[in-house]
Amino acid sequence: MRPLIRPAVKKALAAAVAGLIIAAGVGGWAWFRPTAAGAPVVVVIRPGSSVSDIADELQRAGLVRHASAFQVYVWGRRLAPQLKAGRYQFVPGTSIPTLAWAIAEGKVSPDTVRVTIPEGFTVEKIADLLQAQGVCSKAEFLREVDHGQFNGAILASIPKGAPMQHRLEGYLFPDTYFWEKHSPAHQVIQDMIDNLAAHIPQDWIRTAEARGESWHAVMTVASMVEREAKVPAERPQIAGVIYNRLRSRPPMPLQVDATVEYAVGYKPVLTYQDLEVDSPFNTYIHIGLPPGPIANPGLDSIRAAVFPATNDYYYYVAKGDGSGAHYFARTYAEHLQNEEKAQGSSP
Repeated sequence: MRPLIRPAVKKALAAAVAGLIIAAGVGGWAWFRPTAAGAPVVVVIRPGSSVSDIADELQRAGLVRHASAFQVYVWGRRLAPQLKAGRYQFVPGTSIPTLAWAIAEGKVSPDTVRVTIPEGFTVEKIADLLQAQGVCSKAEFLREVDHGQFNGAILASIPKGAPMQHRLEGYLFPDTYFWEKHSPAHQVIQDMIDNLAAHIPQDWIRTAEARGESWHAVMTVASMVEREAKVPAERPQIAGVIYNRLRSRPPMPLQVDATVEYAVGYKPVLTYQDLEVDSPFNTYIHIGLPPGPIANPGLDSIRAAVFPATNDYYYYVAKGDGSGAHYFARTYAEHLQNEEKAQGSSP
């Protein structure tokens, strides 16, 4: 029987395959080859980052030539579940295995501080937290919040000269961050603004604009929802009540207790005297929205402000049973009945 491939052809094919293997090896080395040496760079890996997110961040920082090479190594070594959030400092030229294992072992920069900013914190509370954890001083932070110049199109709708207690209230995104001790307050604030912008889809902004609402108005509503809603599922309902009142004719005062608390300082119980305080944030005596947000809302409250529930409620009152839930009402008469039920549920 004649061979399917003649010896000369077989020899040529073998040489070609060998050449391909060598080329693949050279290409593979180029793919995994460390970047050129350079000055140390900082990489921040946020909680919840995927392997792809981390690889992209390393490539942006100039630490890997190809993000996919880092992913291949991580998946091949089954390190994905071990990768840890944190603030890392690496020198360009570090090998991919060294980078991967350092992140898997959580070898963060020694001066790194992990700070979790809760949803609904005010600028003042954030300043206190950052000072307590040694990130930056409260005085420097507040000075930058009120007078610093920051990048971000998301800040464009903040009205100039509005009587806000703090200019960037509402725009400092609650999340877990990694900063060095004694970081510049300006950079800390910019990180929070950038994080907010990264979380807001452009179609949310377009949705608000289509309804004739500025993004500042949306953030103001979101902050009220954040402070008023204790049960997550009620956020869209409470947002719906706020918008219903804003659009009523004649317009109704919002009468949101959280805005008064912001004006007078948070306290366990508001008094009737508090409800009469002369402040632009007092929605009992001023019609419409307050000048700006009363806290820094989380993403769920922002979503509720963009996509409120369609309802015909104009009132709500806490049930008083410790659940944090509310009774909702269409009319004032129904609201009075709900208040009686709430008082009956109070301990």
